[in-house]
Amino acid sequence: METIIQQIFFGITVGATYSLVALGFSMQFRAMNLLNFAHGESFTMGAFIGLLCHVFLGLPLLLSWVVTMAACGIIGIIIEFVAIRPLYKAPPLNLFICSIGLAMILRQVWNILSGAVAYKFPPTLSETPVSIVGISIVPEQIWVIGMAVLLMFGFEQFLKKTRTGKAMRAVAQDPYTASLMGISVLRMKSLVYAVSTMLGGAAGILFAPLAYVTFDMGLWNGIKGFICAIFGGIGSIPGAILGGFVLGLIEQFNSSYISSLYKDVISFSILIIVIALRPKGLLIRPGREKV
Repeated sequence: METIIQQIFFGITVGATYSLVALGFSMQFRAMNLLNFAHGESFTMGAFIGLLCHVFLGLPLLLSWVVTMAACGIIGIIIEFVAIRPLYKAPPLNLFICSIGLAMILRQVWNILSGAVAYKFPPTLSETPVSIVGISIVPEQIWVIGMAVLLMFGFEQFLKKTRTGKAMRAVAQDPYTASLMGISVLRMKSLVYAVSTMLGGAAGILFAPLAYVTFDMGLWNGIKGFICAIFGGIGSIPGAILGGFVLGLIEQFNSSYISSLYKDVISFSILIIVIALRPKGLLIRPGREKV
């Protein structure tokens, strides 16, 4: 029983980072009609900027977090303005192809800057397991889960309670009507891209102490985030969060009780099954449309 609870706890830890990446995918799809395969590189961006600030520059951890999030947001705005905005009036396929090219460019940039070296990010808390109610739990996992949940809650409150968040939701629901009400659609889309990049960067700096920081770490974590967004229903915020935790648990139990070699095979198999049975995802109900 104790082993099973430990596996669940670790699965939730990894799933929390997947959920943050999936949130970015869902936000961009709802507000920008964009399936952005470059979004996974924001994961790498957060890990490397956090590494630079905390390890190489010696900044305190919380200050490193603030600098990392701010830098990811600014870089996100620049990327949206330079690479994405000129294609808003183009067919969606053009945006999709652009995102693939952008992902390859960013990955090579991280490769050049890092020298293809794997860096170790120091643990935020102790890596020595502690016993809680007779169950051994690594404090680092508590930090990851706690920060991820805090970010998700803060993001939800931002969307519901702030004027900017409500404007972003309005653009996601109906850009034309939002523009008639005086909302700058282009500005809101830029903010959506910035916020989603910040969430991906937060996932990267959270995940960094659990593994090595490498130039291609955003590739698979981005794909897993996309799978999670599909699980819950692309465009659904609760669905993205649910999908992340579900996939994290599936991967952990698969690695522990079957084989880690089949982890990705099972993940993609589940994706195919979900798409076949629930094309709109787990939390989006198919609706009827009169024509």
